[in-house]
Amino acid sequence: MLKTIQLTALIILTTGCEDRPTEPYTFTELAMSSKMDITATNKNGHVLIEWLGPLTRKYTWDNYEEVRTLIPRKTRFMRMLGAYDPATQSIFCFYCPIRIVTDDSMLDFSSMEEVEAFLYQGSAVFDWVYNDDGWTVGFAKAPDRNQVNIDIYKITINGNSPAHIQGSRNDEITIKFY
Repeated sequence: MLKTIQLTALIILTTGCEDRPTEPYTFTELAMSSKMDITATNKNGHVLIEWLGPLTRKYTWDNYEEVRTLIPRKTRFMRMLGAYDPATQSIFCFYCPIRIVTDDSMLDFSSMEEVEAFLYQGSAVFDWVYNDDGWTVGFAKAPDRNQVNIDIYKITINGNSPAHIQGSRNDEITIKFY
């Protein structure tokens, strides 16, 4: 009986593990690039996202920081072909103080109306911070789920950076290359 329980536990734990590539696929459309930091401030606070490697980011907010390795997407999901981290299931993560759910992706739209609709649909939760060039950060906290969501997007319209996005907060988002 004990061997059956141990075998079942081993199967459950190993089938949930996946091999994460250390490099993005050649077709992955990431927003962030080499040696880049993004800082944003919204109603949920101040967040810093640092590029450490092709799929590695460091997230800092409220005197907390954590390094995460993203999973590159093989197929489009909701318009995105970037990389993501769905976070560890809290039931299996006894050592995780906070779950970080994150996306890093380019988002191409065919019109400004599509951009505005996208930003509106998630605005109640994320309080999007974006500039006129299309750099966009969503930062939201869900304390009841012990979760923080951080999304980084580079929005384009027909492959080009926009000239202006209504509601942009250029002074609350900083893009730094070093």
